[in-house]
Amino acid sequence: MSDEHEHDEHEHDHAEESLEQALELDTQSQIFLEMRRQNLDLLKLSIEVAGLGGQHPPIKSGDLKNAVKNIWDLYSEFYSWIDPEESEGDEEDEDFEE
Repeated sequence: MSDEHEHDEHEHDHAEESLEQALELDTQSQIFLEMRRQNLDLLKLSIEVAGLGGQHPPIKSGDLKNAVKNIWDLYSEFYSWIDPEESEGDEEDEDFEE
């Protein structure tokens, strides 16, 4: 086998490996972005269910903490329906912290 042929084969292998890595990174990025989009959808749903979406007047500063807690509680519940395994891990973490 000539040195030139070995060099071409090595370049081809390297290019193929680089393409595979790029495709894997793109797939991971797409999954990440889709998960973030789903999280935003859940957050919007939580806000609406809490009665704070749409034409709701601005929240008064004294009510903000309670409103955010209500939204978080709803979001967490919805998320547990979508990914029960993840929620089980969160509950274990909470038990550990107490």
